[in-house]
Amino acid sequence: MFIKVLAGAAALVAAIVIAGVSGLLFYVWPTGFHDQQLAITPEVLQRLRSLKSEHKFGPDHATFYPGAMHESERLMAQASVDSTIESLIAELPARPQRSTVLRTIKHTLASPGTSESEERDQMLTYFTKVMAVCGVESSDELFNVWRYGFPYGWLI
Repeated sequence: MFIKVLAGAAALVAAIVIAGVSGLLFYVWPTGFHDQQLAITPEVLQRLRSLKSEHKFGPDHATFYPGAMHESERLMAQASVDSTIESLIAELPARPQRSTVLRTIKHTLASPGTSESEERDQMLTYFTKVMAVCGVESSDELFNVWRYGFPYGWLI
């Protein structure tokens, strides 16, 4: 009996590792757990518009981010973040849910983008700001699963 439980646990761990390494875990990672209603006021929408209007992916001394290496990469990354913010501005008044924010961000993260790790990290910095503006406290490991393949926060 003990051997069967141990073998089952080992198989589960192996499946999670394979799903994480292959990227499959990100695509099946849920965005609806702990869903909650958000207070989307005109002020929140204005803060999103202000965030959208900012110049993004330039040097950021606060996070030691050197900026995108090429202007074309910077523009592509900024367009992805701005498009996400624009989608949220349009969707949140009708569906002010935490899952709306995470689903929209997940859709952007699933799109092919830059392979540069600095830009990937900076994209998460902007999406963390978006979540804060909307009143979403956590991505429930969505960001870790996208960035690293595993929900590392569960280990801490």
